[in-house]
Amino acid sequence: MTDARAALVDIEQTDGRVVIRVLASGSTTVAVVERVRDPKLHPHIPIGTRERQHLRMMLDDIPVHLDPGPGRYSRHSYRVVVEHEGHSYVYRPKTPDTSRLTRDGWRLGDFTITAKGELDADWHEEAAPEPVDVAIGYALGAAFGAGADFFLVSMLNLVDQADPGH
Repeated sequence: MTDARAALVDIEQTDGRVVIRVLASGSTTVAVVERVRDPKLHPHIPIGTRERQHLRMMLDDIPVHLDPGPGRYSRHSYRVVVEHEGHSYVYRPKTPDTSRLTRDGWRLGDFTITAKGELDADWHEEAAPEPVDVAIGYALGAAFGAGADFFLVSMLNLVDQADPGH
């Protein structure tokens, strides 16, 4: 896959592990998100869990602080925070189908899962994402998916699922 910012992005997903390789300017940046231990798996989460104690993230073999929200009833609960080299990255739902990546509060890009099941990035025109930004964005998108329903839609879906007449 080729990214719009002249970087080659390779996504490798296996059960419980996402590996992103970003080749740009002659160097490679690698981001890995993986399950550790034996969590209860949730099929709607690509990596299988959002429990921090069961996840590990590495950037170029250096541990990164990864803090996913529980992903329950509100969009805010689906956000994922990554701390790396003094920067705070936030990956949070923007629409039911799209999540936004910011670095230190500045918008970098939006990630969407296409109809073909591929992860697509739309970089903000004023953003100048570095290879590490690209790797983090794709890793979070591949591990946690993109988008989340509004609170009211989520609650209506819960009520509908609980209704024995359906």
